[in-house]
Amino acid sequence: MKKLISSITTLFLSITLYAMPGFSSYIQELPGQYVYYEDKTFTRKSYFGILMFDEKTFAARYYAPADKNQKKPETDVEIYFTVDPKADHLELTGEKIMSGFTPEEAEFVNYLHDMLYELSARRIRLGSLSEKKRIVRNSEHFGQFGGFVTVEYDGVVPLFNIKSVFVDESNPEFFVVTCGQLTSGSDKSFEQFRGFPDNTDENKHAMPKNKKAKEQIFSTESGKTYYLDSNWTQSMENVFMLGDAALITAGTIPYAPVDFFIRQFMLSTGDSYLDWTRTECTEKDGTISITGIFYQPSTKNISRNFKVAKKCDSGYDFLTLTVFNSVYEKNRSYFNRILKANGIK
Repeated sequence: MKKLISSITTLFLSITLYAMPGFSSYIQELPGQYVYYEDKTFTRKSYFGILMFDEKTFAARYYAPADKNQKKPETDVEIYFTVDPKADHLELTGEKIMSGFTPEEAEFVNYLHDMLYELSARRIRLGSLSEKKRIVRNSEHFGQFGGFVTVEYDGVVPLFNIKSVFVDESNPEFFVVTCGQLTSGSDKSFEQFRGFPDNTDENKHAMPKNKKAKEQIFSTESGKTYYLDSNWTQSMENVFMLGDAALITAGTIPYAPVDFFIRQFMLSTGDSYLDWTRTECTEKDGTISITGIFYQPSTKNISRNFKVAKKCDSGYDFLTLTVFNSVYEKNRSYFNRILKANGIK
């Protein structure tokens, strides 16, 4: 369970910030950030991903899992490319195909090129986004999607700030499925992304139950109090565990703009991917609340994650609850009481 929680405070350390070629986002990019989209214009499940290493170096990837019904094998095509960061448009200055390229896969390399140029050009034409204008929906002609579509831009989405492309209002043809942050030079989470399972039901985890458990208030040296019960143990100053079933982390992080926090809180890290299609985010009166589903391919664990950050004098007080999804589904009322008692409605 602990592997599912990255250190939140490390996300806010001083680090080099970058801009994409041709435009500047009000939330500047961090090296190692990536985004994956599902593209439904293909007859099989297909993903398009882009990763920024630094202002000059990127990767793009097309991935499709094996399709038994269509008798199609897994397809995985990745390119590394360099750009001119001072150009007013996306200008590739070098390229290397990283995957086992075959002539049959040439169409996917062309697809990667087309999408890179299209998404970049559209984001440049859009102009500025801001905290007051974070989400914009435009009607645009987009040949890859058959004509006029609605493109939804959202400033918290890394890199091109494009969240969805709608052919009609109810069915996006192209949409974010996850965004992430590489944590080291050896982090392979971008190239190892394989999508999310269709079935999120799993029953291999159980919650420790003590019918005699009593309400218990936990205090920290910093003066914070947390309302739990005697099933929980305090393993560190701001870490509380419910056996191996659930984990609470808490603390204070320095002030940063709200949308920066939202982006950071919604990033996958390591071998743990946040499913954006099953994530809810609200921001009201200085409080940010995010609820989402994480999938860990190496263990096939599925976890429900709740985050809340409230503005305080020194920045934001935050609390995160992570619980195996099967445990949460069977004990919703219990965990909802815990959340409500500690400020997550």
